[in-house]
Amino acid sequence: MTAPLVSDVAHAGLTVDDLDDALVLWCSGLGFALERTFTLDTRTTTATTGVQGSTIRAGTVTLGDQRIELLQYDPPRSGRASDSPAHTGTVHIALTVSDLDRVLDLCAAHGWRPVGEPHEMTSGARTGTRIIYLEGALGGFLELIAPPQLP
Repeated sequence: MTAPLVSDVAHAGLTVDDLDDALVLWCSGLGFALERTFTLDTRTTTATTGVQGSTIRAGTVTLGDQRIELLQYDPPRSGRASDSPAHTGTVHIALTVSDLDRVLDLCAAHGWRPVGEPHEMTSGARTGTRIIYLEGALGGFLELIAPPQLP
């Protein structure tokens, strides 16, 4: 038997407009730990991402075995990322949360807005779970999943 070609999901990435603000949200607010920060020069950015004329300031945050890479391009590119999670190729990051209302308030203070109202699942394996998507001010999506709290 041969070894699998893929052994791990290394991280999920999210381009942000302000790395410092993003690190405050993800670390101080959401409870992730800062693993490292780094900068990619113009040459490395072009070779790695195909984006020419920019550097990247980035930070990797962790929660358990999960890693999120937050990337700030300089200079930033104008325009928005996909404005709908339904567009082919759109990526989102899903977070399991214990207090949906607190996380919604915290994210709102950092420019994330709900795209609707929290929806409670009424059947299936996630009965009682509240779920909502948030959209970043400049694009990108977070999904918040709040399992039912046991009494």
